[in-house]
Amino acid sequence: MTTRNVIGFMVISMGVTILLKRLGTQSSQVIDFPLDLIIGVLAVISGFALPTLATTRERSYQFVIASDLAIAIIVLTEANLEQRLMGSLVFGLVGSYIAFFHNVRAQIWHLSFSTVVIIVASIGVFSDAPTTAFDVLGRILFAISLITIMPLLTQIALALLSNDAQSSELDPLTDLLNRRGLTRRTSELVRSKSRVGQSLLVVVVDIDSFKHFNDTYGHDVGDRVILRTGNRLTEWARPDAAIARVGGDEFVVVQIMPLHAVGDLLSRIHGVMNGSMVEPRSTTSIGIAIHNGLWSDTDAMDAGVDELHRLADSAMYESKRLGGDHVHTIVMTSP
Repeated sequence: MTTRNVIGFMVISMGVTILLKRLGTQSSQVIDFPLDLIIGVLAVISGFALPTLATTRERSYQFVIASDLAIAIIVLTEANLEQRLMGSLVFGLVGSYIAFFHNVRAQIWHLSFSTVVIIVASIGVFSDAPTTAFDVLGRILFAISLITIMPLLTQIALALLSNDAQSSELDPLTDLLNRRGLTRRTSELVRSKSRVGQSLLVVVVDIDSFKHFNDTYGHDVGDRVILRTGNRLTEWARPDAAIARVGGDEFVVVQIMPLHAVGDLLSRIHGVMNGSMVEPRSTTSIGIAIHNGLWSDTDAMDAGVDELHRLADSAMYESKRLGGDHVHTIVMTSP
């Protein structure tokens, strides 16, 4: 909703700018029909309407097309050269929007269209005032450079923000997800669980007697045991699973898989996690909670995922109560 409000405000601002410019003394048109006034009024109306409309990809493309056409009309009907060039720079804002919400193909179409408009608008200078070809070429290159750089800078900023977000979701020792990253990835996985015949597994793993490794061998060896446990989980889990280190010696795995494949996966976990004789040998207590089927709505899904985590945690403590080096599984039967 916040994004739609910001976009709506930008559209209103552009509409008001067009109206003020037209009603002022800085603008003169090459045609008598007030196309710019109509576009300005439509922009203001659209800006107020945008936050109330449901966002779809089709509507977003329609917004881009309408914006490009409106800018082209404003630029091509402007008699003043400097105002044409200033107006053409608004193409850069549309390019930034595309960089944020759409793909490279849409960006190429937008840049191609805006480049043609800029060239046509600049060549029209010959009919308005004497100028040299070098002047026209310089103005064309200036405008095209700016409208190309703006979406490029937006893309770079998005990439940097994405990298920062990803790094803030990773455990610095193991490069697995942390709690924050697990929450986000779990949400993605759960919302992809859209078919009957799929199972959602939450696995909680705790290293047995971990304090012993730090006290006996030192923290370097303790870190090696943590890394080894994380590597074993990665080896066992499916490639699309969310694997996180959520505490000093506690790990969580969340994964979706076909119901028929659950048995085989569960039969391998004890051997993978506890079968190695590499010194110093470490074992784990493992709790697994499984949900089959679908939830009725989003609220039920969120509550169900929280319940799965609680059940998996309880199952892990049951494994510890049995002496560790054990796997305990709970199947969640409630919807």
